[in-house]
Amino acid sequence: MTTSSAGVGFEHLAPQRALSQPAKSAFKTWTLTWIASTLAVMVLFYVGVLDFVNSSRASMYLISVWLNGWIVVWFLRRYSGQQKEDLYHDLLVVWMVSYAITNIQWEIPWVIFSPFVFENIVTLEDLVAQTDYMREKPWHLYYWVLSTFGALDLRTVNHNGTFYALEWYAFVNLATTFYFFHLNNKRSPYRYLVVVLGCGEPIATTFIFTFSEVFDGFVNMPGNIWDTLLALVWTQYQYFVFPMIFGAIGCKLLVHDWRHS
Repeated sequence: MTTSSAGVGFEHLAPQRALSQPAKSAFKTWTLTWIASTLAVMVLFYVGVLDFVNSSRASMYLISVWLNGWIVVWFLRRYSGQQKEDLYHDLLVVWMVSYAITNIQWEIPWVIFSPFVFENIVTLEDLVAQTDYMREKPWHLYYWVLSTFGALDLRTVNHNGTFYALEWYAFVNLATTFYFFHLNNKRSPYRYLVVVLGCGEPIATTFIFTFSEVFDGFVNMPGNIWDTLLALVWTQYQYFVFPMIFGAIGCKLLVHDWRHS
């Protein structure tokens, strides 16, 4: 290890790390399964087999399961003989990419378009009333994509200010993800510092997202108890628990880099 006397002036590159091919293949299969399942639900809605509420529920359950992809990779790779730090890197990358995909697939389009797409939507009945429009033409399914979470949480469609402000964090998360990969490609000893410093943001935003509705008495929850749990627990715990886990893993990897730089 070569450092300055203060212990921070690194002269060598950090160890080379990239997502391993087995982890990449497992995550690709996991993700393609989720995409195919979600498209099947969308088609079933479009042709009238599923109504709006049930298709939305199915879509939300699917994404809540898919977000656990790093656990699948860990389960498949835990006894592979891979170096511990490389396995940790694989798990971290799978989680970061999963999180970034949700930003690109829903949160950022919703932030950009929801102020113009959703007009005079106050109740679940108002949202369900848009079913004919969504089924009118295949490209009208953009409305289904943007509004599925509204079947569980009306803050998605009633221009709730707190909800809207919190979803802007998607841009920050996407930027920090790209920056992490930039530093990783440069083999910077500071790459995992991005993870450590950023892990608190999703925890705080998820806490506000969930408990602002709890403290408001669930006024925006139009469904039953299971829908409320899906909206506030099963689709949210990943953003609360996983950043804690990867913040700790990031600390271990950061220290390992500094000791070998």
